[in-house]
Amino acid sequence: MSLSAKMKTPEFSEENGSILIDVHIASMDQFYNYLDPSPADEKDLDEDTETYIQNAVEDLTAEERKRAKIVLYLGADLYQNVSVRENMERAATANFAYRLKHEKRKYSYAMERGKRYLARGLVFLVICLVVSSVFTRIFSENDINLALAQSFVIIGWVALWKPVEFYLYDRKDILDELEILEVLSVMPVETRRWYQGLENETLVLM
Repeated sequence: MSLSAKMKTPEFSEENGSILIDVHIASMDQFYNYLDPSPADEKDLDEDTETYIQNAVEDLTAEERKRAKIVLYLGADLYQNVSVRENMERAATANFAYRLKHEKRKYSYAMERGKRYLARGLVFLVICLVVSSVFTRIFSENDINLALAQSFVIIGWVALWKPVEFYLYDRKDILDELEILEVLSVMPVETRRWYQGLENETLVLM
């Protein structure tokens, strides 16, 4: 599905102390991922809609996130159907709750894998350092063998690259995403009627 959206940082509106994340939906195809066979109130969201909402929350500060809510502005046909509106509100919450559960499970697997990689890397580093030390003592006057000894040191440290990258960088990125999904899984969702005057607001899906 091809969507045309205003690609800019949204200027969030406020209402009674709440920060509104406005999403304008003209048809069901713009809201649901129809590859998901789940019922309407549990179906996954369309990828573009989900990404927009998640990116919008990332633009908010920690304090602003506590006051934020998602407002789905619906076309007249969608808004008139109470069942459709309720299903869409529940689906938005269920989508992010499922994503949170799924990403937490992936994080647990990643942590277990990271520990295994770190243990293997440390063992390999120790072996390489021992081999390097032996080469240095036995062939201390041979430049070629001294270079070979140093190469074992380098190889040993390179073996730690993957676990170090995970713990220093990847892990933080995963935790940041989990924080966003945690917020979205409990964020209030409301449906409103989309009227013509709203076209210059945050997101318009055509």
